[in-house]
Amino acid sequence: MDSWRERAAERLAEIREQERELDEIRERERELDRKTADPEAGTAVGFVRSFLAIAAILVLGFGLLGLAVTLNRLAGEDMADAKREGEATVSYCVTHGPITTRGFGSWASCEAQMTWADGQVERATVGDVFTSADIGATVRVGDLGSHRGSRLLARADQTPKPWLAWLSYGVGVVAMVPTFVGVLLLRELLRFRKR
Repeated sequence: MDSWRERAAERLAEIREQERELDEIRERERELDRKTADPEAGTAVGFVRSFLAIAAILVLGFGLLGLAVTLNRLAGEDMADAKREGEATVSYCVTHGPITTRGFGSWASCEAQMTWADGQVERATVGDVFTSADIGATVRVGDLGSHRGSRLLARADQTPKPWLAWLSYGVGVVAMVPTFVGVLLLRELLRFRKR
């Protein structure tokens, strides 16, 4: 009988040792899960880091959009597309920039009087066609119509750069990717923060 009780006691000791080892393994797995998971998830520091990363993505997207608008502005307009031609005399200009809805860099909106070939005289504020160096000078221009209440003109002394306009369209398409991803990530971050 002693041998049976001894073997049972040994077996019980082995089982307890195996249970202790299993508990240690489970604890190590939990610790490993905690280390591999985001250590700062749900904390204020984790939220700030995530927010800054998303802000950087959005700044990249909006910066590329600004570059696209700038390239399109610098491409210029083609005089061949003009409905009519005439001469413009610039009276004064206001400089805008360095960052506006027309992209990066400085540009001027100028008050000009246009005398068209048919004799019609018109005054208008024209953006990004003239500079302050044109004040008092007569510049040959072409009428491209109006857009959103402002007159669109092309200068005869400037050649258009259509390749620059096409480049701006490409940059604009590329800019949509980080902008779209950044907005979606910001939405998810704010949704996760509410939980």
